Amino acid sequence: MKILAVGDVHGGFERLNYLISQEKPDMILQVGDFGYWPLLEDYNLATIDTGSTRIYFCEGNNDDLGSLKTLVKQAGRPVEIAPNIIYMPRGSVLELADGRRVLFMGGGQSVDRWRRYEGWDWFPEEIITEEDLAHLPEAPIDIVISHTCPEEFPIEQARRKKVKDIDPSRQMLSRILHKYNPSLWYFGHWHTCCEGIYQDTMWVCLNWVRFSATWYRPVPGRI
Repeated sequence: MKILAVGDVHGGFERLNYLISQEKPDMILQVGDFGYWPLLEDYNLATIDTGSTRIYFCEGNNDDLGSLKTLVKQAGRPVEIAPNIIYMPRGSVLELADGRRVLFMGGGQSVDRWRRYEGWDWFPEEIITEEDLAHLPEAPIDIVISHTCPEEFPIEQARRKKVKDIDPSRQMLSRILHKYNPSLWYFGHWHTCCEGIYQDTMWVCLNWVRFSATWYRPVPGRI
């Protein structure tokens, strides 16, 4: 099975279509900022030509969290929002064909929230909370897909930029990191591409769709 981890799409569905047509993955694991804005007039998920590829995505801070929240009837329950496009809410788990378990934990603080409008293009629910962690599974997790990253991943050094705001979401993700010690962790949000290893976890920050060479990565088999 061919699996790709994909960075921030931000509604760049033409490039997503090109990636699918060229790589022909069986599955895409997407790290949020997918570009889910169903209230916009020109928004149309039907423009995504998935073919036989199944796309699983978590929410980023640049998705319509209000609309996504209304889709979730039960905590941790995935929702197929279009054929082969599945929204994975916080705490939901996907089991791969080889038995590995993938945990999705979207959310992350917007650094530009001061210039957005609450309930329209900014949502207080973007922050990961204690309630989100209350629904975590007790079974082992092999891979984590999140939007931002735990505090242990030195993303600021990779960007050579000091982040003034403390994102509570990163603290919550640190607890997930120490609870499961997954072998792989993919995230986006930072609009850069870098990777590293923390203890037993290999982590990868994926770029956004604008940078075609660094916004996706094949997911290896068991490591």
